[in-house]
Amino acid sequence: MAQSKQNELNTKQKSFCREYAKTGNGRQAAIKAGYSEHTACITASKLLTIPKVQKEIQRLMEKKEKKSIMDSQEVMEWFTAIARGEVKDQFGLDASLNDRLKAFQELAKRTIDIDNRIKGVPDGNITIKVDWKKDE
Repeated sequence: MAQSKQNELNTKQKSFCREYAKTGNGRQAAIKAGYSEHTACITASKLLTIPKVQKEIQRLMEKKEKKSIMDSQEVMEWFTAIARGEVKDQFGLDASLNDRLKAFQELAKRTIDIDNRIKGVPDGNITIKVDWKKDE
């Protein structure tokens, strides 16, 4: 139990980690965390040498990066929404047919590429022909 307490950050350290992960500025992070403005640079330097503080900052930075980068599922959902005409432009108008076709092509490329990798088909050129016929 004592070992567990040693590995925990106190409130100020947690606050410092959050602020440092946001800005990368040790002095400002220390001040915002409640440390003295006069010794903020020294305090930040000391905090940044503590392994548990470094680990928490790294965890927060990785979490921040994950939120800022689309994963493959989000990309596929985005292309699907455009292809289906669910996405509006900056003026609130429907996406053009050209934009929808481009999204469909990108979606098809990724889907076929994934399917081929699963089936073990070597990389190569695949031609996709899409006939759009108006319902009569």
